[in-house]
Amino acid sequence: MHVKAENLYKEFDGKAAVVDLSFEARAGMVMGILGPPEAGKTTALRMILNVLDPDSGSVFYDDRPVSAAVRNAMGYLPELRGLYQKYSLNDVLVYFARLKNVSSKKARVEAVRLMDRFGLIENMESPLASLSQEMQEKVQILIAVIHNPDLLVLDEPFSGFEAKNYRLIRQVIDHFRSEGKTIILASRELSEAETICDEVILLDRGGTILQDNLKRIYKRFHENLIVVEAADNLQALRTIPGVKKLVQEKQVARLYVDEQVSTQKVLDAIIRAVNVSRIEVNRPNLNDIYLQIAPTGMKESS
Repeated sequence: MHVKAENLYKEFDGKAAVVDLSFEARAGMVMGILGPPEAGKTTALRMILNVLDPDSGSVFYDDRPVSAAVRNAMGYLPELRGLYQKYSLNDVLVYFARLKNVSSKKARVEAVRLMDRFGLIENMESPLASLSQEMQEKVQILIAVIHNPDLLVLDEPFSGFEAKNYRLIRQVIDHFRSEGKTIILASRELSEAETICDEVILLDRGGTILQDNLKRIYKRFHENLIVVEAADNLQALRTIPGVKKLVQEKQVARLYVDEQVSTQKVLDAIIRAVNVSRIEVNRPNLNDIYLQIAPTGMKESS
């Protein structure tokens, strides 16, 4: 499913939650909407899912507005996850498949297939309240995919799961991508998201501060992080021409350098300014890049 969002805007009580969000997520790709808490990620997902109406802007699915058929082709794993504890595992899976307009017969066949595949078949008639936390987490994942959606939307999929189910989430994402499905995820775990996303949108206070293919992002920021360890006053390095931001933790400073400035000139200036015990040029990861460009969201050393 090709998802196109155009200039989405949403506010609550006069405060903007999402501002002018636009993107295209194509079949077979993983799009990440990333940022710290309260950046607008969940609000963006809810507008994409048509659970929440934007104040302005539109979302199109294969160049069409939302419809019942489109809603039935969506799968959703929310951040806040609850289950009908008194019902059996089989009944819960069939119920959610039926909500997506899957026939009763097909829903029961698919429920058995998934329970067998994910090691839950022996628990099919057990009430969910009797299942372990790890098993209940699996059930949440199965609910999101039992109807084989064309669009899979995941809110904080790297948070709150036990280790085995974290790996399961990644396997599900890889499988759906290989099947040509569209995956849109929201996460504050940038280091995890960058290992699986094809394109990312970085949000800060509802606004987009960076949006691109990850390969192009890495190319743009490929050598503008310098890590310096020294016993001297590292804050003095802020005044070096080309240093855009400095973040210090104890005796280690991370300097974010303007990509238009010669890295070697900055290195020479650092060596002249402080008694360096360690200095290295690193390729920034997505956390580093966010820290460099975000006006808020991650605290800069003062």
